[in-house]
Amino acid sequence: SGVRCLELLLNSSVMHNKMSSFMQNLVLGRESDVVRSGSKVYSPEAVSLMTMHAAKGLEFPIVFICGVNDGMIPLRNSNPDFDIDEERRLFYVGMTRARDELILLTSRTPSPFTADISEEQLIREKTFTQKKMPQYKQVSLFD
Repeated sequence: SGVRCLELLLNSSVMHNKMSSFMQNLVLGRESDVVRSGSKVYSPEAVSLMTMHAAKGLEFPIVFICGVNDGMIPLRNSNPDFDIDEERRLFYVGMTRARDELILLTSRTPSPFTADISEEQLIREKTFTQKKMPQYKQVSLFD
């Protein structure tokens, strides 16, 4: 019904601080761009999970980019049309979505693109220390 559509419009509008971003999302956005909550309670403090492609043109106070590992960023798969420059541009798009803070999550094999970030702009933290594997001793039944 028309009333239900207006309720959905109102609920999705609380996710935007400016009318221009709300209108841009309505006109250019896709169904997957609509922020939802399991309880149908919408909040402007909600976390948005999206691809870097979907984040183009948006800005957030804090951005986490997960999987900044070699093989993921840049994505190396069986696609013969792999374009390293396009992958670098997409990573740049993801990084520039952050207004105040950017957090890159990586593993032992970080993306080669992280080497392009100056050390003055990075704060490196290790969240997990590698556990030392226990040393096992072979026992004999006939000692």
